[in-house]
Amino acid sequence: MADIDPWERNIDWQLLIAFSHSNRAITRLTRAVGLTPGQPKILQYLTTHNGCTQKEIGEGCALDKSTVTSILTRMEADGLITRSVRAGNRREACVLLTEPGAERAHVAAANTARVDEVALDGLTEDERRQLSDLLARVIRNLKQNGGEA
Repeated sequence: MADIDPWERNIDWQLLIAFSHSNRAITRLTRAVGLTPGQPKILQYLTTHNGCTQKEIGEGCALDKSTVTSILTRMEADGLITRSVRAGNRREACVLLTEPGAERAHVAAANTARVDEVALDGLTEDERRQLSDLLARVIRNLKQNGGEA
């Protein structure tokens, strides 16, 4: 492997650069099917958390409340989701995928898998699993500290 500058070994830097490249590729693919940034992540989250709250979407997708609100408003206008009042708590709404939303979620998942394949090219199955496990631990550590260092 080529020599890497010491500052390029900084985990924060590596995560930032990897996210930037991955996000750019996913955005390019999803815009082609009429999705805007943030929508693919929420659509994919809803495929396994359909009926969750806006707050749960924010936590699950690492998005702040105002970002989630604006993305969901657009998604609802586009017919990708519906919101309904949760039984027993009129102040809390469930977010549900519509049929067009579920179709777009499938496209978003395929696009994500395509970008993942490019990112993981040359890694064995064991290395892919190892990388995923390590990143899950990094995420868990950062969540536990609530962004504090």
